[in-house]
Amino acid sequence: MVDPRIVPDAAGLAELTYREMRELSYAGFTVLHDEAIVPAVQARIPIHVRCTNRPEAAGTRIVPERRYTGGQVVGIASDGGFCTVFVSKYLMNREIGFGRRLLQIMEEEGLSYEHTPSGIDNMSVLLREKGFDAPKQKHVMQRIRKELGADDVDIEHGLALVMIVGEGMRYTVGVAARATQALSEAGVNLEMMNQAPPKSA
Repeated sequence: MVDPRIVPDAAGLAELTYREMRELSYAGFTVLHDEAIVPAVQARIPIHVRCTNRPEAAGTRIVPERRYTGGQVVGIASDGGFCTVFVSKYLMNREIGFGRRLLQIMEEEGLSYEHTPSGIDNMSVLLREKGFDAPKQKHVMQRIRKELGADDVDIEHGLALVMIVGEGMRYTVGVAARATQALSEAGVNLEMMNQAPPKSA
């Protein structure tokens, strides 16, 4: 459920979905590469991961769908090396196409974004710092100010992404509160929070 180098007595994973595996893999779980199982995902073939050194162990099943236990967290993963481009403009929410044009600038500059939380008059674009050096940052900020008429553009560095994964969490009240309390007790400040919506029926 957690990298054993961080939590030595971390519990094993009996079963998780393709989506849960993808989330964990993205944020640092390196046992499986998400692109390596594309054929199985497309054909909805269950995968059973076993340990070569312990063949008697139950291993982990990766399946298209599974039964959920309310509030169940499948795993926790984290990765560093992120930054956020914060863009603010008064009455931004009334300007049709603002978000699309902001992301278009990122695309034209060869930058892949990770998340885009937004408010009424502001929008943040979370990026990996790798490949986003100081000259490119300056150029991107200039483009945003000039092309979008932004009131404020700022870049914050040194961010980490912590992912708490479990499709059953959305059925239980209080999971996010417990997670944020744990971060608070560890002295970690939350910059932004993104919760995936329920999957469509």
